[in-house]
Amino acid sequence: MRTWMIATLLALSPAAAVAGTPLPDAPHVVVQGEGLVSVAPDSATVSMVARHRSTSAAEAKRVVDRAVDALLEAAPGFDIDPDDISASDLVLHEDQDYDDEGRRLLPVEHLATREVKVRLEDLDRLGEWMDAALAAGFTNVSDVSFKSSQEARLREDARKQAVADAREKARGLAVAFGGRLGPVYSINSLNSMQAHGYGNTSLDRVVVTGSRIERGRYLEPKIDFTERVSAVFEISR
Repeated sequence: MRTWMIATLLALSPAAAVAGTPLPDAPHVVVQGEGLVSVAPDSATVSMVARHRSTSAAEAKRVVDRAVDALLEAAPGFDIDPDDISASDLVLHEDQDYDDEGRRLLPVEHLATREVKVRLEDLDRLGEWMDAALAAGFTNVSDVSFKSSQEARLREDARKQAVADAREKARGLAVAFGGRLGPVYSINSLNSMQAHGYGNTSLDRVVVTGSRIERGRYLEPKIDFTERVSAVFEISR
């Protein structure tokens, strides 16, 4: 008895497409389905760094502490709950240069650094919050991570799309080769992915300088939830 199989390769090697997915001895088709749900986030976690270099360790610490205090004073004006603010410990160390012969160059400088993370729900004021951080004395905005309070539901929606996509591809292939799609034999959830950013560009780091467009407006942020499944369907002639 001859066994025939149809396999679709969708961004996976043959081995990866069926890894961990049992295969039947009867005719079958292996497919990968993908589901994507995009949504506007309803909050963002903004990470900011205050950094100051001085020949005086006390002065370096004082400047950084002043920046953190100024930002905390500004937070209530953005309706930020105190529980949504966290700050790292102050990091203070010597930042010393040496000449080619290994001798210390004077003066010895001290570098003070502190990071503050804030969860912001009013995304329309994201740019304003960054400006407030810079005005307070923070030297850069190191990261913006967008979130959605509906993440669980959105992932489930993307998973349902992936299942429907796999079934439709399997049915189309079975019919194209003169067969009929039978019951599902096995399912393997491959991986899920979340990407966030402005437009179609992932945002790993926000650089304040030059990131604005159209007179201070920012691009609309979004979050993409992607789910993938690999499924094996039996085929009848």
